[in-house]
Amino acid sequence: MDASLARLTPTAREVLHWASVLTPRLDPGLLGRVTDLDAGRIGEALEAAERLQLLHAGERGLGFCDERIARRVHDGISPARRQLMHRHVAELLARDKALDLEHAADLAHHAQLSGDPYLATRAMVTAGRLCLRFFANEEALRLAYKGSAMAERLSGARRICLMLELREVMLSAAPLEDWEATAGELVTLAEQALEHGALAHARLGYHLASHVRWAHGQWADAREEALQSERVTRSADDSEQIVAMAETAKCLAMLERDLEQAREMLADAWALAAQRRLSHPALPMAQGLLAWHGNRVDEADARFKEARTLCKASGDRLGEFQANEYLMMMDVEHDRFDAAQSRCRLLVELGGKLRDGSEAPFALAARGLCHYALTDDATLLAEALDPLRAADAKHRLSWMLNRAARLDLQRNRPAAAITHAREALAHAQALERATGQLLAHHVLAQAHRVTGDAAAHQYHAAAVAALEQAPVARWAWQRAADLLDDREAEEES
Repeated sequence: MDASLARLTPTAREVLHWASVLTPRLDPGLLGRVTDLDAGRIGEALEAAERLQLLHAGERGLGFCDERIARRVHDGISPARRQLMHRHVAELLARDKALDLEHAADLAHHAQLSGDPYLATRAMVTAGRLCLRFFANEEALRLAYKGSAMAERLSGARRICLMLELREVMLSAAPLEDWEATAGELVTLAEQALEHGALAHARLGYHLASHVRWAHGQWADAREEALQSERVTRSADDSEQIVAMAETAKCLAMLERDLEQAREMLADAWALAAQRRLSHPALPMAQGLLAWHGNRVDEADARFKEARTLCKASGDRLGEFQANEYLMMMDVEHDRFDAAQSRCRLLVELGGKLRDGSEAPFALAARGLCHYALTDDATLLAEALDPLRAADAKHRLSWMLNRAARLDLQRNRPAAAITHAREALAHAQALERATGQLLAHHVLAQAHRVTGDAAAHQYHAAAVAALEQAPVARWAWQRAADLLDDREAEEES
């Protein structure tokens, strides 16, 4: 082979060196970019290498005739120059807008061989996010762990910021082994980012911590960290302020906390976004949640669909699932079970491709709920509830149990309604979520009336009335209106 290389012109040898660096995916277009040679000279070099049986054009495109040839050519480049060459390729790939898994693999490969720990770690973040877009969760997690090891070679703000971005990839790729420790670590990293003046990453850290705590029922802490994520960006640039205000408003709406503050914050975010012509999925998502809470159904439907589109376009698969989830929930609340069942098919498909969190169990339970509503067969729902319980998603489980209890009651199964509503109530109380509590008390009051337990009926009817000043969704109050009217009539008589 050495004799064959000697027969090549210096230009052809240079092209062959770059070809060995680009192997195993030898893209002629990228070869032209890294060599800065025109197509004619590259063509001549490749033709000469092909005549000497060093390269060949096969079904998979251009490549070396033998992997051993590629390795020997690559090893013949000095180590320092090899690193610089891989770095140049990685930098070009990092600027590309290509969205595919091969691009992610190439970027990670060349960045690792660049000898630059910052570039390599940055590439692991980019490649990990690309993998998440295409549901390659295991590969995303592998890259994030590899990036975390590389980040340890960095210091200061660069290390902290990249660690936060890698944690974001990890959270989207797989469930947490120790969510409390992770939430604490995220807050620590956010504080460190704040000390270094990295406001955008401080916001990210608090936001991620808030999300982790929300998912596991620590709603008071989730609220505080959501508010902190907004506070730290008040002196940041407009784009960061918009994201922070929208994400915080969304969190408060999901928590049913400080709803007036959420509305004001979201209005400011929309105004600033309009001025800067910026968009972010959290804007319509937060607006949809607040509209649904206020029973403005058409507005909520439009906003959730907008959020779904933005999430899908940006590769935010968890956000896409959540937007579809709320659309399905709205259909269920309005007894549109045929429409809800259609949405469940998408949720099941999407949930099955996501991390092993509560998304897939919830999607299967929602499908079972719709099947129960349409066929009076609760078997699928009963089978799906235990996996949802095991996923420890109290907010999703409480919602599902309340809707199951309502169906039980409609089908004259008061004992099953009481069992489901009691469990729903326990979760809603643990979460301090007023709407869930009201719906559970409402079903329990009605079910105990059917069974003839007057004392239990009065207890739960009084509990509904006691939530009058709580931030209960308007549509839920409408559902409980019959019970409140009966209670007022009893008091007057």
